[in-house]
Amino acid sequence: MVSGTDNRIEALEQQLKLFKESSRQSNLVRKRYQDALSILKQKDLELKKSKQLIEKDLKMLKAMQQQLIEKEKFAALGSLVAGVAHEVNTPIGVAMTSISACNEEVRQLKKLYEEEELSESDMDTFFETVHESMYLAKSGLDQAARLISSFKMISVDQNFDDIRQFDVCEYLRDIIRTFKNQLKKTKIQVDLDCPQQLIVKTYPGSLSQILNNLLSNVINHAYKPQEPGVVHIKIEQQGNLLNLLVEDYGKGMDAALKDTIFQPFITTARDRGGSGLGLNIVYNLVAQRFGGEIEVQSKPGEGSRFNISLVVEALE
Repeated sequence: MVSGTDNRIEALEQQLKLFKESSRQSNLVRKRYQDALSILKQKDLELKKSKQLIEKDLKMLKAMQQQLIEKEKFAALGSLVAGVAHEVNTPIGVAMTSISACNEEVRQLKKLYEEEELSESDMDTFFETVHESMYLAKSGLDQAARLISSFKMISVDQNFDDIRQFDVCEYLRDIIRTFKNQLKKTKIQVDLDCPQQLIVKTYPGSLSQILNNLLSNVINHAYKPQEPGVVHIKIEQQGNLLNLLVEDYGKGMDAALKDTIFQPFITTARDRGGSGLGLNIVYNLVAQRFGGEIEVQSKPGEGSRFNISLVVEALE
């Protein structure tokens, strides 16, 4: 009887021992769980703080990017002003010279008249000279007026880029005309292939900025100084897409440069003042402003080809 009781007591003690061990293990697991939960909460707090810092940095980067774009726009506008001013000087100079020649002819004619030595041949010479001078003066002033008109339109568009309806071909010709001074310093020709009366509704200022940067890229990088070259520009519309091709036949790019060409601050002309922002701005304008796409094809010695698709609005 005593033996049976001892066995039950021993069994109870064994069960109690097991219970205590289970309890100890349970407490250990609970403690580990609480420790893990505490660590997870701490990590979650750290992640939230990191997320806030990243969002703050991203906001700052976007603001800096916008500032850089504005800076680049003003730099391009400054170059545009200098180019147009130089171009306007020539036709106005021709007009001033022609008007001065007319003034001298009138003075000579008046003198002959007052001295009563005016002949029919003098009158013929006078009319011929004045006619030619007035023609040259008018042509020069008309050319200056066209340049100033182009400059006013493009400069306003670059600063106040409201969406509007316009003739793409005429607009691109105006942009190319403003590059005349820069192109004269090189042997690069611009070939524009564009259908007549191509009317679209989109952002002319951003389109101007894209073409300005691509042309500047060709002038500064595609060809060696004084090397003859061509940049071919083709534009066509397919539905709500405006497709723009800008192609040169210059030195091209290797794969490493081509793969990074749209990243900011990538330039091969830093020693000449290149910022490395031109093509990055082009990429951002194409993707963000127009919701479009851009790709580049290039190989060393085979030139570069930029294919751009811009989303435009339907005409009313």
